[in-house]
Amino acid sequence: MMIALAIHCTVDGLALAAGGQEDTGRVHTHWLDMSLTMAICVHKAPEGLALGALLLGAGYHRGRMLWLVAAVESTTILAGLLGWFVFRNVSDLWLDLALAHAGGGFIFLATHAVLGEIMKHEKKIVVLSFTAGFCAIAALIVVFRLQAD
Repeated sequence: MMIALAIHCTVDGLALAAGGQEDTGRVHTHWLDMSLTMAICVHKAPEGLALGALLLGAGYHRGRMLWLVAAVESTTILAGLLGWFVFRNVSDLWLDLALAHAGGGFIFLATHAVLGEIMKHEKKIVVLSFTAGFCAIAALIVVFRLQAD
């Protein structure tokens, strides 16, 4: 689980770097950068808590668990720094591919989570929660986009 989450965090960091380098050719799209940063930062806390809970359940002591969670989550920062240096000199195609990969991964994980929860809980509450989260993200994107214009 730690390896899978480290890979996920690495992709998050690369997505942050790609979003920061994305350029429309006329004006830097700060709204894309901000919405991507917000989306990634918001899910880091529950992600770390979930990993910590799994490690505690597996019998790790709290001190070791904290170090392991910090090590796994720090791959986001390391990949973001690496991507910031690497993505400076690549074409927009590679930036678009990096962002498409991150977005596709998000859509896959969200769909997988929603379908899994529908099997366990009442469908209405799951779909309502997913819709509320999706609308909140869309609203943030619109707000950041309007501020940029």
